[in-house]
Amino acid sequence: MRSSPLAHAVLAALTGAIGLVAATPARAEDDAQAWAAVIASGPVRGDLFLWLEGQARATDEVGGGSQLILRPAIGARIGRDAHAVAGYAFVRTDPAGGTLSREHRPWQQVQFAPVRHRDGTPLLISRTRLEQRMVEGRDGTSWRLRQFVRLQLPVRGGSPVQLVGTTEGFVNLNATRWGVRDGVDQWRTFVGVGFPVLPRARLEPGYLNQRIVRTGEDRVNHVLSATLFVRL
Repeated sequence: MRSSPLAHAVLAALTGAIGLVAATPARAEDDAQAWAAVIASGPVRGDLFLWLEGQARATDEVGGGSQLILRPAIGARIGRDAHAVAGYAFVRTDPAGGTLSREHRPWQQVQFAPVRHRDGTPLLISRTRLEQRMVEGRDGTSWRLRQFVRLQLPVRGGSPVQLVGTTEGFVNLNATRWGVRDGVDQWRTFVGVGFPVLPRARLEPGYLNQRIVRTGEDRVNHVLSATLFVRL
C-alpha cells in the first residue's frame, strides 16, 4: 500500500528538523551523548503487569562521563491502551570532572491514548509521571512532574515500521537545598523510527534533543538514542 500523505509530511518535517540541528554550530555548553535503553514488560496476573527498565548513558562528549538508571515497577491496565504504574528508580551519575552521585526516585505515572488511527491502534499517547527525587548525602526531596506526548505513524498502511516523534516537559514542583530550582527543569524532543527486530521486540533509534533550563544560558545535549522494547 502507498504511504499516507500524513506520513510523508511527518517524515519531511523530521528530516528537516534533524538537518537543522546538524547545521547549527555547536556552542561551548552543548554536549554530545549516547543513550541506550531496554524496557521489558509483561503480565503478572489479570490486569497487573511488570515493568523493567535499564538505561546506560555515555555523557560529556560520549564517554567522559556516564549515567546508569534502573527503573523497575508494577502496573495495572485501567482501560484500552491505558495503565497506571508505580515504581522505583536508582540513578547513578558520574560526570566528567564532577562528583559521583546516587539518587533514589519513587515514581508514579498514568498513560493513555487520546487519539487513534482508523484501525483502532494508538496515534497519540499521553503519559504523566510524578517523581520524588532523593540524593544520598543531601537533605530534602525534589518533586518533579513530567508530561510526555508521543506521535506514531506507520510508514505505509499496515506497515510495522513507524515514524516516531515525542516531546516531554519536566517541571520541578519545589526547590531543594541541594540545588533544584522550582519551575521548568528541562525539555526533551525525540525523532526516530521504530521497527521489529524480533517477534516480541521493537527497536527505536533516533535523535533526542535535551534542553536543560538554567539561570544563565540553557545547556543543550544532542543525543543519539536507541530504545529496545521487549514484551515478556
